[in-house]
Amino acid sequence: MSTTPTVAIYGLGNMGFPLAERVGAKFATQVFDLDAAALARAKEKFGGVAITSPEDLKNTSIVVLCLPNPTISLAVLAQIAPQLPKGAVVLETSTVNPEHIHAEQKVLAPFGIDVVDASIMAGVGQMVAGSASLALGGDEKAIERAQGVLDAIATKQVYFGALGAGAAAKVINNAVAHAVMIVVAEAGAMATASGVDTQKLIALLSDAQMGLHRPLTYRYADRIVKGDYAGGMPLDAARKDSVLALQLAQTLNVPLFAIQGSHSVYDMGVAAGYGRDDYAVVAKLWADWGCPTVPTEKA
Repeated sequence: MSTTPTVAIYGLGNMGFPLAERVGAKFATQVFDLDAAALARAKEKFGGVAITSPEDLKNTSIVVLCLPNPTISLAVLAQIAPQLPKGAVVLETSTVNPEHIHAEQKVLAPFGIDVVDASIMAGVGQMVAGSASLALGGDEKAIERAQGVLDAIATKQVYFGALGAGAAAKVINNAVAHAVMIVVAEAGAMATASGVDTQKLIALLSDAQMGLHRPLTYRYADRIVKGDYAGGMPLDAARKDSVLALQLAQTLNVPLFAIQGSHSVYDMGVAAGYGRDDYAVVAKLWADWGCPTVPTEKA
């Protein structure tokens, strides 16, 4: 296969267009979108050639999907797979679940085509600035065949493992960001109601030793991953602090949702007999429920 492949990009939306610009700066690029204005802009900006029919892809070795949902991705692949050359690679950059990646591979496999999850870990501004990163999953040989295009999209890439792992990492990252957004909104409401300076609160929470960082960089990385719950701040004490936060919110008439919900887990951890262990021990509850938070060694 040529070392300078022709690349087709499906989807020229808010993220897809700057992605296409980056690819189009290095490769001959075909483009498809339902918006005629976006196609015209692609032709003007980087010489993107509009795809008028699946037959236009007979010499296209890399396809990049940046589409609104997995149903659309599957519909596109069903149309174009018979026309793509054997050995082609599809890069799924859209936010999807592993099951969708596997469904795409099922469509492509009969034609000798691979799909790679290349989930974009960035906002539009980062893609434009060239500081985006990719969460990769899939066959390493397929990734190697598409490496030049992946590098054009984002030079920072993390390989998470087998097909679907990159997509899962992206969805998990987004879940954390969206949940933290609610916690931060609740914290901001409590701070405003209690007269805490907003900028000083931001500085406090941003400190590497404080609330936003330590649960991940210390309690998850050093305690949960290692199964070390001896010493540290007891779960009983963490639950007491959680009670104080709920009481403060009630006094201030600030509704809580995420913080209120998380308190229930501390109650369950204490009820399970973990009160004297470091409060990272709440992770044991998921193992008790048959869902370990880290891999367990096989006997």
